Amino acid sequence: MKHLICLCCLMLLISLSACGTEAPTSETRSEVEVRQTEVALSGRPTLVAVPAGATPAAPPTAAPLPDVATLLGLTDDDPRALGDPAAPVLIVEFTDYECAFCQRFVAETRGQLIAQFVETGQVRLVVRDFPLSDIHASAIPAAVATHCAAEQGQFWAYSEQLFASHRSEWGGVPNRDRGYFLELARSMGLDEASFSPCLDDPARAQAVRDEQELALRLGVNSTPNFLINGQLVRGAQPLRVFEDLINQLLP
Repeated sequence: MKHLICLCCLMLLISLSACGTEAPTSETRSEVEVRQTEVALSGRPTLVAVPAGATPAAPPTAAPLPDVATLLGLTDDDPRALGDPAAPVLIVEFTDYECAFCQRFVAETRGQLIAQFVETGQVRLVVRDFPLSDIHASAIPAAVATHCAAEQGQFWAYSEQLFASHRSEWGGVPNRDRGYFLELARSMGLDEASFSPCLDDPARAQAVRDEQELALRLGVNSTPNFLINGQLVRGAQPLRVFEDLINQLLP
C-alpha cells in the first residue's frame, strides 16, 4: 500500500506527461466495467476490477492476466511484442507516433526498461495504438505504417525511426507523409511492392481504430498509457516508476 501511495503522489507531481485529454468512455455493460472505467478516469493507478463484494488483493500480485492478453489478441510470435511470452509481468504500451511524450518515453526510458527487465525474462513488452487523431493528423497513417513494417519483421526499428524523425521528416500532412513512410521502408530494406499497398489498405486503418476502441474500454484516455499486469499507469514516467511496480509484481 505504501508503494502505491508513493506512486500516486509521483504521478500527480508529473501529471503533465501525457498527450491528449480524457477521451470519452465507451458504453459499459457490467458493474465491473463501470468500476474499472470510473477508477481509470479519476487519474489514479488502477488494479484489475474485481466482482462487487469481493475483497481486492493487496499488494498487487504477479499473477498473469489472460483476459487482457486475450482481448489484445496476443500470440507468442506477436511482431509488436518483445520478451518471453511466459514472463511474469506484461506491460502494454499504448502510443501515438505524433505524441511528444511518447517520443520522450521511447528516447529516455524504454531502452533501459528493455535491457533491465525484458531481456532478462521478467517482462514482456507489447505496443498497441491509441492515435489521438483529433489533434494529430498523421497519427493513424503512421500507426498503419508500423503495422506494415511489423508484417515484415521490422516493427521496432521502424517505429523508433518514426519517433526520431517526427517533425523533421514527417508530421501533420498525411498525404505528404506517405512518401517518407515509403522512403524509410526502402532504406530499411523492406519490400516496397507489399509495403506500398499496405499503407493504403482501409482495413489497416480500421485495425488501428479498433485498437483504440479496445484501449478506451480498458481505461486508456491519453498517451503514453501503460497496462502493467492490468494496473494502469499514465504518462512518460521515469524508469524508477516502472522499476517500483515491476519489482512488486515479480514473484
